[in-house]
Amino acid sequence: MSQIYVITTVRGRHRHLRRQRCGLALSHTAPAAHIVVTMGDDDAARLAAELPGPPVHRLPVPMNGRSTLPLAAARNRGVEASAALHRAEPDDLLIFLDVDCIPSPELVDYYARAAAQRPDDLLCGPVAYLPENDPGWVQAQRLRELAEPHPARPAPAPYVLQQGQEYELFWSLSFALRRGLWEQIGGFDESFTGYGAEDTDFAQRARLRGVGLCWVGGAEAFHQHHPVSDPPVEHLEDILVNGRRFADSWGWWPMQGWLEAFEELGLVHRTTDGFQSTLRVASVPQSHVYIRHLGPPEPGESCVLRLPDPPARRADTPQGAPWWPPMMLDPEWVRSTEFDVFHLHFGFDAEPPQRLAEICDALQDRGAPLVYTVHDLQNPHHTDTALHTGQLDVLMSRATRVITLSHRAAEIIAGRWGVQAQVIPHPHVVDLPLIEGYQQTPLRRQGEFRLGVHLKSLRQNMAAIPVLNVASAAVAQIPGGVLQVNVHHDVYDQHGARHDSELRAWLQKHPQVDLQVHDYFNDAELYDYLSSLHASLLPYRFGTHSGWLEACHDLGTRVIAADVGCYASQGADHLYQWAENARLSRVAPRGGAGAPEAIEERERSDDDAHSQLVAGSLEQAVQAAAQAGESTAPDGISRAEWRAQQRHQIAAAHERIYREALKDSAPRSAGTR
Repeated sequence: MSQIYVITTVRGRHRHLRRQRCGLALSHTAPAAHIVVTMGDDDAARLAAELPGPPVHRLPVPMNGRSTLPLAAARNRGVEASAALHRAEPDDLLIFLDVDCIPSPELVDYYARAAAQRPDDLLCGPVAYLPENDPGWVQAQRLRELAEPHPARPAPAPYVLQQGQEYELFWSLSFALRRGLWEQIGGFDESFTGYGAEDTDFAQRARLRGVGLCWVGGAEAFHQHHPVSDPPVEHLEDILVNGRRFADSWGWWPMQGWLEAFEELGLVHRTTDGFQSTLRVASVPQSHVYIRHLGPPEPGESCVLRLPDPPARRADTPQGAPWWPPMMLDPEWVRSTEFDVFHLHFGFDAEPPQRLAEICDALQDRGAPLVYTVHDLQNPHHTDTALHTGQLDVLMSRATRVITLSHRAAEIIAGRWGVQAQVIPHPHVVDLPLIEGYQQTPLRRQGEFRLGVHLKSLRQNMAAIPVLNVASAAVAQIPGGVLQVNVHHDVYDQHGARHDSELRAWLQKHPQVDLQVHDYFNDAELYDYLSSLHASLLPYRFGTHSGWLEACHDLGTRVIAADVGCYASQGADHLYQWAENARLSRVAPRGGAGAPEAIEERERSDDDAHSQLVAGSLEQAVQAAAQAGESTAPDGISRAEWRAQQRHQIAAAHERIYREALKDSAPRSAGTR
């Protein structure tokens, strides 16, 4: 003999469950059982059984550590439990009621009558919404007077069965079907967890299997009020994950109204194949050219929103770095600002390691992951490595994800800290339209080989005179060879703040050198300068990576760099050598007694200023650059096309890392979404 079962899934909302039980107690036809599927809520079934009504069968479904409700699995377990109570029959009627729904006394009757008339249909009863004020006792007529029908779904008159065609209107608040039809559909897909789309998927699978959809007049349920967000931002991630799964199966996204509302709020971003949550990233800094080029080149394509740099912590910021020192490197800023991921690049040069640890503590407290991109394994402005080493020790141990720009840097990081850094190459520096323009109209002169040595304001890692001695002699042997030396006024002028009398004297003794003395180049001046060179010689004794190298490659200028740091791994075109004692040496690893030995930059002293340049290696590098011609992009495409393709890959890699880092970073307390 067939039976009628009411199945309710619940977690919390005990008051709503009690009123649902009161409604079932008043049913004209009592179901054989009320199966209460508790999702990690041990008290729910006990509270439900305190009131009269059909027998309560408690079915616990564990959360298994998940923060999202296993609604699809819970409904499936409820049906399985019903089959165990009595002999399962194909004509058993399964009625699903959301815990918020109070059934009318006639609901079971109308569903049973409809199932007899439409045995092959999925049956949906109308649900009307009760106001916020407490309706008191669940007397049906009173509820009908207070409740408002849903404006978008059919609500036929009693005894009217209205055939439905729009399966996307199906919802799981109140529905019914025969057990045989349930088995034909296959139940709910349990890969949907949390809020949204699992019931729309259920209806689509019913449609695919030829199951009809019928709206049942008279099978009324009254939805009890509870606070909601509109749109439901607290369920954003569930909606996106379930929406993506649904779209992969059916080719379209459900819950469009919510998704469009999220989009208006800036919480999601529309992509070519659907929607992604917008990631708010605090990049330190944001306005640096490297960070500006981490997203895709086309505006509006990225799901990553980088917060603008707040005003710097001091008024007299350096030229070219208006963000320094970064306000973001303040634990109070971290605690008081809304963002999802904290991505550190530059600007912590002067911060003591303890300060960085405090920032990491603030990030951990709010559950925001730290992503750190290792640009420098040794600070090019310092010969004393102690401070930078201490900073790296903190950041490497606390970062959720570590990125670096070259495979050689990743090897050093793995050997020293035991951290597996993900390698993402440096993006272009010059804007893409300018790269195209300079390729079409380069500024290099025909018939000459112009080698540039740009000394700027003589950073600590620059060895000017040893490099100039060899470079000037090498260029003199090349037909049409010109050595151009650029230096800032603060170094060349006798009263300059960083005046170098030895360098000034050398330049004055070598009038064949094309000397250019100026202040800090703006971008246009810099790009014109680089485009006029055939090769740029980096006079570095030590270092790691170089944005200058990337700008040269943007403009077709070959790069000559020392075989120190990671310049070779980054893509320098030609290499020269310093004497062995000034380059790399074997040192004890920092990873502990059991860690493997690693090759690293050794800690340098003032004696390194007298390191010997291997002159022959630099002469050969200059000659090779003169013979090689303009630097070209790989695969025979233009440099702008190459950089654009690379930038799409870089943007996708960063977004993937951000999302992985978010999954791995659980908040200690509420306050972030």
